[in-house]
Amino acid sequence: MSATGSSSAATSPSQQSAAAAKSSRVCLNCRRKKKRCDKALPSCGRCTYSLQVCQHEDDAGIPGSGGAPGPVRFEAFMGQVVAPARTYTPVMEQLLTPQSGHRWSILNPALFASMDTTEDVHSFSCRCLSDILGHRQGVEHVVASYFGGVNTWFTVVERIAFDASLEEMWKTPSAETAVLVLCMRLIIRSPMPHSLAGMADSLYLSAKTMLNLVQSKEALSMPLLQAELLVAMYEFSHAMPQQAYMTVGRCFQITKAFGWHYEPFWSDERQALAPRELKLCSILWWAVVYIDCLIHVSYQDQKYPMHTTNLHWDFSIPFPESFDQYLPGSVGLGFGNQVGGSAEGTFLDANIDQIDGIVWPEATSAWYLSNVLQQLSSPNLPSSADRNMLSGAITAHTINMLSSNWKRGDRTAAVGTNFIALMKINQPGLLPGAMGGSASGSRRATTPGSDTNDKRPVETIRSVISSIYSSAVNTEQTELGLRNGSVAASGAFAMYYASLLLISHGTGVLQDGEWLQKVETFKSALARFAMRWNIAGELSRI
Repeated sequence: MSATGSSSAATSPSQQSAAAAKSSRVCLNCRRKKKRCDKALPSCGRCTYSLQVCQHEDDAGIPGSGGAPGPVRFEAFMGQVVAPARTYTPVMEQLLTPQSGHRWSILNPALFASMDTTEDVHSFSCRCLSDILGHRQGVEHVVASYFGGVNTWFTVVERIAFDASLEEMWKTPSAETAVLVLCMRLIIRSPMPHSLAGMADSLYLSAKTMLNLVQSKEALSMPLLQAELLVAMYEFSHAMPQQAYMTVGRCFQITKAFGWHYEPFWSDERQALAPRELKLCSILWWAVVYIDCLIHVSYQDQKYPMHTTNLHWDFSIPFPESFDQYLPGSVGLGFGNQVGGSAEGTFLDANIDQIDGIVWPEATSAWYLSNVLQQLSSPNLPSSADRNMLSGAITAHTINMLSSNWKRGDRTAAVGTNFIALMKINQPGLLPGAMGGSASGSRRATTPGSDTNDKRPVETIRSVISSIYSSAVNTEQTELGLRNGSVAASGAFAMYYASLLLISHGTGVLQDGEWLQKVETFKSALARFAMRWNIAGELSRI
């Protein structure tokens, strides 16, 4: 064929062979329906249009193409469905860089097709995973990249338990494990510049499609909730608020179906009998709260109501560290109001690969931010005493994290969330005639400086902005963390929020003579963040 589509008079032997091979491939769907088939590969026009799996007679060896389903080893998919393993040089670099090439930019339409009637969801999911990642080496590098990056601050998957599930998947296909790996692949990648689809591209659609399919075929489970949480974090971090809001809503409903909204589930007896299982449940619940709060505070113009506030419960779900007293391998350090951090040379996150050693201070940060948002949305604003008490507790939690030793990451997710909460709760104190609640709960007007308590919001916000600025100028450490995914997207909104406060009050109550320089520094830092999280690019353009 020429560039204009006309036939060429001369045809090479290799072209004749390819044409002959194509002419013999009439798909089984068209033959069964007695319809004309255009014989296109890898999927004919009719199958692509009707979202069906396009199969041919020579596909009989592929599991699910015919006959009764039976136990299948995962290696079968690697040899039968996927072409010979590609050579990655190195594999890690290509997995973490923007997609390129046919495999990464255009996925097989069969991924969006309905399953063959004889193929179970486990075989189908693993076949799709192998079509996307290519081979076992690709899967293992995705897993290593995820646990070395995002999971250091969004610790929703236990490494040891997952590794056991992954090893079992190589023997027997597992839809839950396959979809969780695909969601890990989704969240570890960087934005693709000049992409018309943005981050809502074929890989994102494939992960969402596979996740919905598995949920429709299998009972709800912890791996499916973990996969939903990774998708929700991906959507939040890449400026997809509507999709993130809907995904968090599904996560909330899953937790309700699990019985987590009822007090007997968290009874002392159950905590003593199954501390590991309940600790993981606690981590996942507070992960839902964490994303829910960040969506609400970062996309306030969307005005989505929060899922996890005003629940009118007579109890509160315990923090993950509440279960450490029953676990011999736990660190045993809570993240409440105490200050002091860990002992010198001791890493709090040295054993986070197993549930006993997981330390997740982001749960407490989520609780604080949720409390701040609830208080600020109440008809009666908090009194100065209540505000200062909550602000002091958040500050103590932040100092506790900053003074502790961390082996993997520096808890940017929790620290950034705390900074957002501190700026939110103290911002009313910057306004002329700031509102403060009286002892009876009614509103009363004060002027900054008329009360000694009015100075504390100003001092707190100055300190927070100074800390955020120090992080923003540390470009070398930040860029390293952004490359491996160990820097959370919440830090981007903290810088954006600090910029707004400086623009509004820098020459006023904050009395910051360098406010303009700091705003420019934050803008440059957001540009660096945008190379990893799209939300930073969106915020820098506002």
